[in-house]
Amino acid sequence: MARLANRKKYKKKRETFMQFYNRTCDRVFGYVFERCLNHADTMIVCREAFIDMYFDISSLRSAPSVDYWQRKQVDKTLRYLVRKDRLSMIHEKTLADVPDSITVDEKEELWRRINRTIDIDPWRLVPVPGKSSIFTVIADQAASDMSYMSMLDIAKAAGVVLLIVALIGGAGFGAYYFLFRGSSGGVEAMEEIFLDERSYDEYNEESRVRVTDEEINALIKEAFDGLEDEGGLSSHSAVTHNSSKEPVYTKDNAINDQLTTILDEILKDEMSDNERLWAIYYYVGTHMRYENVSDKSEEQVTLLKYYFKNQTGDSRHYSMLFKSLCNAAGYDCEVIKGRFVLNADTEFRRDILHYWNRMRLNGMYYYYDCEADTDEFGTQVREYYFMATDGNIKWSVWNRDHQ
Repeated sequence: MARLANRKKYKKKRETFMQFYNRTCDRVFGYVFERCLNHADTMIVCREAFIDMYFDISSLRSAPSVDYWQRKQVDKTLRYLVRKDRLSMIHEKTLADVPDSITVDEKEELWRRINRTIDIDPWRLVPVPGKSSIFTVIADQAASDMSYMSMLDIAKAAGVVLLIVALIGGAGFGAYYFLFRGSSGGVEAMEEIFLDERSYDEYNEESRVRVTDEEINALIKEAFDGLEDEGGLSSHSAVTHNSSKEPVYTKDNAINDQLTTILDEILKDEMSDNERLWAIYYYVGTHMRYENVSDKSEEQVTLLKYYFKNQTGDSRHYSMLFKSLCNAAGYDCEVIKGRFVLNADTEFRRDILHYWNRMRLNGMYYYYDCEADTDEFGTQVREYYFMATDGNIKWSVWNRDHQ
């Protein structure tokens, strides 16, 4: 009777997604538990199912009922997780032991898991089943919003909408003019990424530009003004590999000392290029824990100071620490800003802002993504994105995930 009364209460009332979640969580939890008979799997399926419901909320308008629509969403999510082998599929309960409802603490924990996975707007309005017209969607949303607004607020909102339309139109025209009218048709430097695959066989040592030790010593002396050792060569730089056109240290002497101290600990003279770069890559991955830093600076010294103070950071800090250590070791490494593709080639695809590294070594460009190769606690470093280049087996995975 309580459930029937609750259903009548919300029959003609527009809910927010938070209200929708609180009202239907018990029913969804019970239905999922009947399918999984496993508490851990049930929490995973419930979390992913409500995320799917949030993004597919518009389809609720054409559904015969909320219960029918939610069961379809749960079934779709469950099939996907089973295909991806994300569930243990161990039956810890029987149908007779299925709980009637989720506890308050579990409901709150499930909501926290949903919000940790993806940003959810709890005030987003949930449509009413049976209304599928695009005009009713717009009208319902506008009527709901305007009911809380004064005439002055409505006028301000209209002005903002007109301004946004004008800005978008201007940006579109500017992009069109730049791409189709203002472009000279040449290839930008960032687009010249890899040599042709045939160059692997054609490459030899004679194709490199030879630089004498005297020229290297003169450049180091000019750049560092007394930081070199008695022999004229930097004691912390593999100058035979250095093709960088910029100083290998930062503008901060304290950070310079910290970088060289790290290199002294992890690099040995007898190491090859691959071994030296892997030692740096592994150090970065195992000495930094992931944190979403609110400060969005891209300045080298700022990022390095934050890391050395906190030993945490996001992809900007991973890539900048790797770049700085590689530069200090004599390698030509830079930071690249782009998009990382999550769940590529699936309906759950997401493109997120990301930073990684590019290095020129022996006439070839190599790509690195230490943050994506490391778990958030810095306990495991993989090699999926280590030294990816056009022609090796890692390139197809790299090209799929980075844009």
